[in-house]
Amino acid sequence: RRAQFFGAPFFGAQFWRNFAERRAPPPSHVQAFLAHYNAPKFFKELAPPTDGSSKAQQFNLVSAGAFGLAALLCGSIMTWGFLTFGAASQGLILNNYATSDPLAFIARLGIGCSIIFSYPINFIGLREGVLGLLGATGESDTTHVVSTVLLLAVACGISMMTKNLGLVVALGGAVLGSALVYVIPAAMGVASKLQKGKKTPLTTGEKAEVVACGAMGVTGVALGVLGAIMSLKGAAH
Repeated sequence: RRAQFFGAPFFGAQFWRNFAERRAPPPSHVQAFLAHYNAPKFFKELAPPTDGSSKAQQFNLVSAGAFGLAALLCGSIMTWGFLTFGAASQGLILNNYATSDPLAFIARLGIGCSIIFSYPINFIGLREGVLGLLGATGESDTTHVVSTVLLLAVACGISMMTKNLGLVVALGGAVLGSALVYVIPAAMGVASKLQKGKKTPLTTGEKAEVVACGAMGVTGVALGVLGAIMSLKGAAH
């Protein structure tokens, strides 16, 4: 007899097939890291050590701890939620719990607080990116207010019409996550080295770095396409 874990068949072939292909795609996990485009801003605002040394080591320590904790937390929620409800798992796992469940109620409050206080961090990147593309950075307070209201209105309007939260998370993680984590940094690395190569010849190590960045970018594109296909396929079931 197969082992059961909270009512879900554990270690069965079908269980792991569903886990990998439908209900818990890796793109969902990538959502934990989509705010990392704010890293340059945080690094700039970080106070340097009092001994005059570089703040890079301190920043790397904080980043590694934050990313590690985010990966552990999101991976645990994704895994244990699926182990509990199996194929019946919904896009927002809290919807599987009864509204009268006190612990689920506390979790919902926590999710609400998380959205309220973390949304500005994500929104700042969106607003600055849009204003940068329009060449309107550093403009008047009117531009700041109008852009904030318009972008919030668009985002809220889309969210009110969206029903499948799981598809949004998975598809966003597949496309945006792969781009931000793999493709764009690799492209920046290649461009930086090629620009340097116009002035001075690249060393063997730098040439290897260009090849590695190119491979990472190609891998990111492949993962993004595969993740998007998996997400759409899972939503169709």
